[in-house]
Amino acid sequence: MKFKKIHILISLSFFAIACSSPIKTSFYQLKTIETAEIYRNKLQSKQIRIQLNPIKFPEYLDHPQIVIRNNAYKLQLSENHHWAEPLENEFTRIFIDNFNRRIAPNHILGYSELKNIKANIQLSIKVLQLDVSSSEQAVLSVKWGVLNSKNTQWFSKNFSIPVENNSYEAKVEAQSQLIALLSDYIIKNID
Repeated sequence: MKFKKIHILISLSFFAIACSSPIKTSFYQLKTIETAEIYRNKLQSKQIRIQLNPIKFPEYLDHPQIVIRNNAYKLQLSENHHWAEPLENEFTRIFIDNFNRRIAPNHILGYSELKNIKANIQLSIKVLQLDVSSSEQAVLSVKWGVLNSKNTQWFSKNFSIPVENNSYEAKVEAQSQLIALLSDYIIKNID
């Protein structure tokens, strides 16, 4: 009887220790996607500065957790896989870096960086969706507008690419590639 009580106490102690062990949280960052191509288009023929207005994000992305889309109606926040910084800040930084690497020597500046610098073109972006589905498809849906001295043009585009595997590193890599695709697409469509 005494042995049975000791055995139960030891079992409960192991159970309590196992339940109290913290689960490790991993943090992720988007990255710039390198390209060997510098776009030779109208942007290259003249000196321009592009002003990037603050990028707007849907509120469902205003969480530190990485979002997984289970279906058209259900989202899951990953409790142990977080962004290293707010996604809106990270997206903007990576978009600007991708864009600038592709249009050198011209450049795009964030709205807060413009002090006594006049931009030739204003660019506004609204992210409608940026997530990875449970079927391993990364999706970026955006609306964007270009305002120049002549007029304003509005566009929308959906990008989708397969995720290499089920790891969160692969999910973040795919989202980084989507931002590069957006940069490429916008550059090719700016007059």
